[in-house]
Amino acid sequence: MSDVRLDKAVFARRVSRIFAAWDQPTDETAELGKVDALQVLLGESNDDQPAFSKSVALQTYLLSFEFPSTLVVFRRQGRKVTFVCSATKAKILRQLEGVDGVEIEIFVRAAKDESTANVVPNLIAALGNVKLGVLPKDAATGKLADEWNTAVAQASGIETVDVTASISAVLAEKDGEEIAATLTASRLASTAMTHYFKSKMEALIDRGTAITHEAFAALVEEKTGNEAKDPDQKLWRKDAALGDIDFGLVDWVYTPIIQSGGDYDLKVSAFSNEKNLKPGVILSSLGMRYKSYSASIGRTFLISPHKKQEAAFKALLDIRQTVLRTLKDGVTGKDVYASALAAARDQDASFGDAFVKNIGFATGIEYRDSSFLLGPKNERKLKENMVVVLSLGFQNLPDPKAEGQTYSLLLQDTVKIGQEGGEFLTEGCTKLKDLIMDIEDEESEPEPIPEKKPDAKKKSAVNGKSPAKMRSAAPVGGRRAETRGKGRAEPESTVAQRIKAHQAELHSARQKEGLAKYASGKGTGDDDKSKVVKKHESYRREEQLPSIVQDRRIYVDEQRQTVVLPINGFATPFHISIVKNVTKTEENDYIVLRLNFQSPGQIAGKKEDMPFEDPDANFVRSVTFRSKDHRHMLKVYEGITGLKKAATKREAERKEMADVIEQEKLVEIKGRHPYVLKNVYPRPATEGKKSDGNLEIHQNGIRFRPDGPAAKIDVLFSNIKHLFFQPSEKELIVLIHVHLKAPIVVGKKKTYDVQFFREVSDAGFDETTGKRRKARYGDEDEIEQEQEDRKRRQELDRLFHSFSKRISDAAQSQGFDLEVDIPFREIAFTGVPNRTDVLLQPTTDCLVNLTELPFTVITLNEVEIAHFERVQFGLKAFDVVFVYKNYKKAPTAINNIPVTHLDNVKEWCDSVDIPISEGPVNLSWPQIMKTVNEDPYDFFSSGGWDFLVGGGDSGSESEESEGSVFEDESDAFSGSDDDSDDSAFSDDSGSDSGSEAGFSDESGESWDALERKAAKADDKRKAAGDDLSDDDKKGKKGAKGRR
Repeated sequence: MSDVRLDKAVFARRVSRIFAAWDQPTDETAELGKVDALQVLLGESNDDQPAFSKSVALQTYLLSFEFPSTLVVFRRQGRKVTFVCSATKAKILRQLEGVDGVEIEIFVRAAKDESTANVVPNLIAALGNVKLGVLPKDAATGKLADEWNTAVAQASGIETVDVTASISAVLAEKDGEEIAATLTASRLASTAMTHYFKSKMEALIDRGTAITHEAFAALVEEKTGNEAKDPDQKLWRKDAALGDIDFGLVDWVYTPIIQSGGDYDLKVSAFSNEKNLKPGVILSSLGMRYKSYSASIGRTFLISPHKKQEAAFKALLDIRQTVLRTLKDGVTGKDVYASALAAARDQDASFGDAFVKNIGFATGIEYRDSSFLLGPKNERKLKENMVVVLSLGFQNLPDPKAEGQTYSLLLQDTVKIGQEGGEFLTEGCTKLKDLIMDIEDEESEPEPIPEKKPDAKKKSAVNGKSPAKMRSAAPVGGRRAETRGKGRAEPESTVAQRIKAHQAELHSARQKEGLAKYASGKGTGDDDKSKVVKKHESYRREEQLPSIVQDRRIYVDEQRQTVVLPINGFATPFHISIVKNVTKTEENDYIVLRLNFQSPGQIAGKKEDMPFEDPDANFVRSVTFRSKDHRHMLKVYEGITGLKKAATKREAERKEMADVIEQEKLVEIKGRHPYVLKNVYPRPATEGKKSDGNLEIHQNGIRFRPDGPAAKIDVLFSNIKHLFFQPSEKELIVLIHVHLKAPIVVGKKKTYDVQFFREVSDAGFDETTGKRRKARYGDEDEIEQEQEDRKRRQELDRLFHSFSKRISDAAQSQGFDLEVDIPFREIAFTGVPNRTDVLLQPTTDCLVNLTELPFTVITLNEVEIAHFERVQFGLKAFDVVFVYKNYKKAPTAINNIPVTHLDNVKEWCDSVDIPISEGPVNLSWPQIMKTVNEDPYDFFSSGGWDFLVGGGDSGSESEESEGSVFEDESDAFSGSDDDSDDSAFSDDSGSDSGSEAGFSDESGESWDALERKAAKADDKRKAAGDDLSDDDKKGKKGAKGRR
């Protein structure tokens, strides 16, 4: 204990609270006001001692440590605190000497030292005739405890008074440090429940694995670490706030309690028994401590529940919210319980009979403080900043799935009492869909590749939810356990009605978010940043001017990027950055040069944003020089023009590279060879040409090491935003794709995307033997060749998928939340995000095109709204514009999507919680976004995006309904150089999609009817003398086309 450091300031502050409660007693501390002295006695440590006691709590409250075999006596008169302990403890406690407002006495009582035998009798004598406050339930044992208890019992002038309730009141109200420690404990318990217990339990039930409650509890308990294992940092770092905590200060309040199979106990004394985990109703309670402060969370998980069980649990969730509003300053425990019981009876009379007998207790250093029990008889008042464990439940409800059996429901949280209501400190698994899992009976054969497939009813991963897929797609891949939503839509509700109702909720939520976000009336944030005025100093001293300026002629100093002009006989330097342009004209024998300078108030271009230090100063806008020396003036003109072009190019390159980050140094793995994926090609290429190499996983990132002299590519885990694996299904390549948070430079160009791929169509190379394949001919050989190609594809898919998982695991081990995302090809659609028609595939978190350059990666949780354009009868294609929550970012338009995909794309957008709208024509998005950025609050006050829901405003739209004008106007965002009014793909892509749409019409006439019509048309032509052959018709049609 020699290295123990006591916090003197914390001790002074908290001991002052005790004396303040003593001097000014309230109804809650009335007993404390009746005593003259207070004793806190801890005996020797032993296994028979209770885990929690008021004496330990009070000592830990003051000292942050537990000191066994120590007596502390507080005396009201003189504000004196006396410690009696061993010599070792006394040395530590002397750190408290000199505390302001409190007198500290420390006496050493050594059992074998007779010189200290008078310490206890002298202290009893010093107390005299007093009322001594004690904690009678804390029975201390040991030599010092026995000696003190005997001395007090024999002293005729000492009367003992039970002050347990008063000490509870003092300890119940938490200060900032205590609340912070309790919040951390709550985060630990919530993380363990949400990110480990729930997923592990689902996996065990899904696979049918036999495990006892006790063994399962041990698996959960070891996540904080023990003598054999370190804490599971991968788990705890899923909550960013837990990244840097000291796990030496973390402990379990109790061994995790797991119950299932019809045998349930909702008391605090419950424990995990040796029976096996069973599907049905599963109860779990996790209690954790941080810096000695406790928190607890309890949840009920329902596996394939009956509708009555769902209704009962939904009622419990409603009661939880009702009680939360009741937990406020001044309310009694009796009132809280009464409101909970009334809410239960309002739901169903049977719920009142099954309701638990008390619904919680105050917690802190002592896990369960019964003085503040939330029960029907407790009239003690709750105070602001108290922390309680709220434990709601129904006990022994009849099981509708098994006659004669019962089940119980539990919902437990740690709550901080507030002025107007409570606040949950524990979070997670609070929605019905998070707590219910359905088990299906079907089993499917495992795929050769563990490929992700769309799940029909899973909710979106956007905003921290489950993965998002198309509702109409069917789940595959052998997964039997589904989240609650599967198959639970109302039968009478159509897909369109569900989308309409859900979209109304999403638009309303977006409107509320926008008003709340910009309630201050400010813009998007970038407008408030003042533009930096650049100052250029061409020459610090006059001596630095070139000697040629003495000729009083115009001189272009390329080294210092300056034009020196003779003005009134003085050489005056002008930096090239303030020169706007230079013009040259000829007048008879003279040549005239006019230099125009940057100045405020000019009619500037769209991208002119040069700031000035003092816009109200006097500026020279232009100067004109005439000379007969044509040769010199032409040289000056060319010099200034060249210097301006070079400066403009440098500035453009600087702006282009402004957001490029300089990554930290990649730390190579040591002690073993890194995991390597061989013979892969990077995109974009490092030196502009195709060269293969090896991809390696190192300690803090991945490195592409080329075989030739090309440069390496390093990508750090801290800069990876998304990690994708795309298999070779219906593709010529298999790839691993990395989308970055900030761009890096690859091959002298910046990029947000780095891809590593291998071609799978190499029929001339045998992956297994390393030799070239022989040419084969004939049906049997072709079949064998196809089988080998299929085998090669499967092997490459397996290799790349396993390597991508290794990347994900390595990143997670460093504390980064990185998961492998796989595109869902089954719900893909074609479109034109840039200049080429590509296949766009949704993933869990994104919409991507990873096959064709330039790549497209749209992060779904960054999308504010998706607007469908050119949606009108008769058109063969439509466009979708994704508007981002960062309004400074140009919206992304995907053009010429075949109209056959319209319903599917809408349904997918709805399933990932993206608000959608549609209109018949293209909108001018640069102008719209300019309006939004000028005053976002005014925009949302005027209805926000509601103007899109009605079909958009056609007043500012193009009259060309079949062409996309988005590229035409996007130069305001510097995102496109396309000058055409129509989409470059409207003719070709439109005709293709139109053909597709025509053949997909299933409501047309039958073939027999069409043949009868054709025969009648032929008869009419013959009757009219129109007897052209097919060749004549083709020739006529071709001639018409040539004209």
